[in-house]
Amino acid sequence: MKPGRTPCINPRCSRTGPADEFPGEMICGKCFRALPAEARAKHRGYWRELRKWDRRILRTTDELKRERMRDIRARVAWRLGLHWDREIKAPLLAPEKLVGLDTFLQEAGLS
Repeated sequence: MKPGRTPCINPRCSRTGPADEFPGEMICGKCFRALPAEARAKHRGYWRELRKWDRRILRTTDELKRERMRDIRARVAWRLGLHWDREIKAPLLAPEKLVGLDTFLQEAGLS
């Protein structure tokens, strides 16, 4: 991999993104579109919520309200991180095994 690039979290994908835009982890568009529709919608909803609270924090002049809004934003960011780990990253790193003869033989140690 080239320096200054961040790889997609899907181990079977070879796409990368610029490290300055994606400093930690990233999922490429193709792998994101391959996720279940409800997981994608929920992930986009969390990002929409974060941006909404960012805008509200910037517009508010009352420092007490700002502090409360920052707490709410922190909770949404925490839920986004939890969703990223459980519903985006985990299925890609450890996909579910298909039900069938091959899986049964592999679990039984015969394959």
